[in-house]
Amino acid sequence: MSADQRALAAERMAAIGSTAHYDRRLALYDIAASQAHVTMLLKQEILPAAAASGLRRELEQLAVRIAADDEPLDPEAEDVHTAVEEYLEARLGADAGWLSTARARNDLAVTALRLWIRDQVTGLGARLLALTGALVEQAEKHPATVMPGFSHLQIAQPLSFGHVCLAYAETFLRDVERLSFVRALQDECPMGSAALAGTGFPVDRDLVARTLGFEGPTANSLESVGDRGFALDFLSAGASVALNLSRFGSEIVFWSSQPVGLISLPDELVSSSSALPHKRNPDAAELMRAKSGRVLGNLHALQTVVKGLPLSYFRDLQEDKEPLFDTADTLTLSLDVAISLATLMEPKADAMRAAADVAFVTSSDLADWLTRERGIPFREAHHLVTKMVRLAEEQGCALAELSLESRRAIDARLAFPEYPDITVEGSVASRDSQGGTAPNRVLEAAARIRTRLAEFTVRLADLQTVGHPESIEQEVGDRR
Repeated sequence: MSADQRALAAERMAAIGSTAHYDRRLALYDIAASQAHVTMLLKQEILPAAAASGLRRELEQLAVRIAADDEPLDPEAEDVHTAVEEYLEARLGADAGWLSTARARNDLAVTALRLWIRDQVTGLGARLLALTGALVEQAEKHPATVMPGFSHLQIAQPLSFGHVCLAYAETFLRDVERLSFVRALQDECPMGSAALAGTGFPVDRDLVARTLGFEGPTANSLESVGDRGFALDFLSAGASVALNLSRFGSEIVFWSSQPVGLISLPDELVSSSSALPHKRNPDAAELMRAKSGRVLGNLHALQTVVKGLPLSYFRDLQEDKEPLFDTADTLTLSLDVAISLATLMEPKADAMRAAADVAFVTSSDLADWLTRERGIPFREAHHLVTKMVRLAEEQGCALAELSLESRRAIDARLAFPEYPDITVEGSVASRDSQGGTAPNRVLEAAARIRTRLAEFTVRLADLQTVGHPESIEQEVGDRR
């Protein structure tokens, strides 16, 4: 093997092994873990006081510089953890080596990643709450705005626009719950697991865990450094958010299309066609829908990486970060777009009302009336109304226009003298069961979601964060 071949091999190894160009966003989390580690080492009298003082000072100054968008770390370092070590060595000399006592890059890296995920849960949760709040506002404005309810993209029953908005509000609140569950599942600190077998130094793992805001330390050092289940949990919850955003985006695209025309979008959220001046394309909603593919792919990518790995750490796990980072970035952007869509979409009330008033749209209400007022079992009433619909189609008339004789010919029980006055508005108002589309129920449901939003906001605000210390209440308000 020639020297040139060896040099080329080394270059390629450096290229495939380097992560510092994208994992530098973990720097503050590396520093937080290191600061907690130094505090513990000093308390346990493992670390000399002078070395601890220097490490604390330099770690704090490094965090300030990074937070100020300074670039103190070497971009050519193998990874962010190596870059931090090299920075400290340049500043402190041999004393920087004390930081590696009773820990390894394995437990440090996985701890930093868990800390990062906790902040993502907080940030994404705040955006989901803002999106939910925007949908609730729409519902409160439009509890009685009638629109068609679709099944199989066929008009099925009339609904209120507010009821539909609350359906998505419920969906996104469940995503907040999923993210909260992810946070709870990984509330254990791997620091002190070292390379894989723990450490022989008298460390206090509970102290480090509490300092970093974890409930406690992980139970098994071997499992701790090789586990990426917490990362898959985050990606799985993220996939759910992406799927629901995609469905919401599809709804926006459908509602705003020219043949349907149920809502209008502001110019800022649409684009014009390069060849067709009359078109207003709902690009924001379409792109939000499309980006779900990235998030779903990221989940599958990491599942594929870890599916055949025995215990404990392998370099394969280097590939955990890019799917996580991309999912967080993609969801952040998509949620911001969704908030604008939910806030700025305008229902076209007249078009909605006209679209809901299609032939036989209240046929199910007639079946309900036959059961409630005439004592006919519902399944039988359904069959009778179906026959009435078929006859009305043949005669080219509405159900109410069928003659008494025509109805009697279908079944004598249909020969009621006065046809019930069933309107589209009446149909909506009659659906007043809990969770139904009646305007009073919509307003009740909106009020309940408001209460849940306040509870979630408090819960998010209570979560300790490393990279996002701003008020969650303020963040929720700003997003909207």
